[in-house]
Amino acid sequence: MGLNPIVGAYLSMLHYNQKNPGSHCLSSSIDVPCTQGGETVSVAMMYLQDLAESDLYFIVTTVVTKRQDYEYICNLLKDKPDFIDIMLDDEKLFRRVQEEKDILLKISPFLLFSILLRQAKKDMEKQGYTMEIVSKKERIPVFDARDATKLLHNKDVREYLARMLASFTRVESTTLVFKAKGLTYQRHFSDLDFDDVLELAEMVELPFRFPFYKRLADIALFITGIFPEYVSTQREMLKEIPIRVAGRRSRTLRDFEEEGRRYYDLAATYDEAREQGLSEVLSLLAEKFTLARKPLNFVAENYIERHRMQWFA
Repeated sequence: MGLNPIVGAYLSMLHYNQKNPGSHCLSSSIDVPCTQGGETVSVAMMYLQDLAESDLYFIVTTVVTKRQDYEYICNLLKDKPDFIDIMLDDEKLFRRVQEEKDILLKISPFLLFSILLRQAKKDMEKQGYTMEIVSKKERIPVFDARDATKLLHNKDVREYLARMLASFTRVESTTLVFKAKGLTYQRHFSDLDFDDVLELAEMVELPFRFPFYKRLADIALFITGIFPEYVSTQREMLKEIPIRVAGRRSRTLRDFEEEGRRYYDLAATYDEAREQGLSEVLSLLAEKFTLARKPLNFVAENYIERHRMQWFA
């Protein structure tokens, strides 16, 4: 079966490419294969192994305090994601990303959010409860922190969330040209717009819908996690989200939760999910969608509240 041209344009928009001749999976800024040369590697380890040299240098110069041969250590770490995983739990990294200005000019968004989510796990465990954000001024305590942090103990889920958040720091768009009833049309699509991605999904056959379903679920989780105060549970209280990501149709928080569960569940059934090692991650996010947004709520309100409008496209 050939690649649907709409899917091809969308994958091109997301920078999909064949990363390894020995890999059976497609790689992009938000999807990394987990099967290489017949060997299975966890999603988390694949993401960490893909860190840029500047990220490694940032980690090493922050964590290593009794040695000065930083470049040598960086070279040692390039094929040791398990060591990187241990180093990323060092709280000196969290303090540095909080203190330094223009941090996204120095490290990748993925590394930043990986550090923040690890700190959120620690802080939420100490706090014992989460705050349900009802509006910009109203918060309700919910004693579900233990269940929410269990998700972050799952390394694949945690690093998937970091990669997902990183994908919203840039705009990827494309213009499709197609013919209908003898007329030629041009349609601009953004991968940050829920309704744009939904429209694209409906234009392709079911076998090709994996990247669209997963992106729809990611958008729903991103909105309810990072901008929850803009999607009230009551439709008449909805506020305008300051970024064009929610789509053209008005949706409440509950609407997005239902959409997120549905599309993660659908995406998990595709062969692409299995090949990329994401079947269990997506299924878990579908099952625990409300809990999955709680760490994102915590990050948004406690670590990056003043940066949200600047960092996210």
